[in-house]
Amino acid sequence: MGELFSILAVCTGNICRSPAMERLLAHMFAEEDSVIVRSAGTFAHSGWDMQPGTRQRLEWAGAATDGFVAEQTTPQMLRGADLILGATREHVRDMLADAPEAAPRTFTVRHFGRITAHIQDDELPSAGCRRPAEGAGRPRRRPARSDRPSGEESDVVDPYMLPEDVYDQAFDEICEPLGRLAEKLGMPAPPCA
Repeated sequence: MGELFSILAVCTGNICRSPAMERLLAHMFAEEDSVIVRSAGTFAHSGWDMQPGTRQRLEWAGAATDGFVAEQTTPQMLRGADLILGATREHVRDMLADAPEAAPRTFTVRHFGRITAHIQDDELPSAGCRRPAEGAGRPRRRPARSDRPSGEESDVVDPYMLPEDVYDQAFDEICEPLGRLAEKLGMPAPPCA
């Protein structure tokens, strides 16, 4: 695959959920030089490292944790990304307020996992890296009732300053849809503990 494909993972502070998405996706696409993954926050703790609870789970999963620095989303960042995965519906709303033209390629990570299940294999490229939003980034069909985002089913819980079991829950809620994506693309599942 010759052209670059960029994935942007977004949460609030860019220190818990979006770093987990970023580093798991980067691990999944490590063999694909043409896929670039980064993360940012809608109200970022700019300059901070990821939280220890996130770092620990990524290390257990075998994903890289070094060199992380939180940063704020910008309209340019949103306009330039090929696929944008937010942790919650609120993040999606905030991002689309800044860059409404990004709507066809902006999803919560959990909703994207459900949509991925409906992409037909013949809608994916037959050679090279299968682009993650191929099919999903097209004009959206009306989703089946079961895959429409609703309530907490589409949001990843925020573990910031909460007990370890909430970090476990958030990590599971990120790993499950990324696993669906990996399966659809015929890739190894993300390295979730």
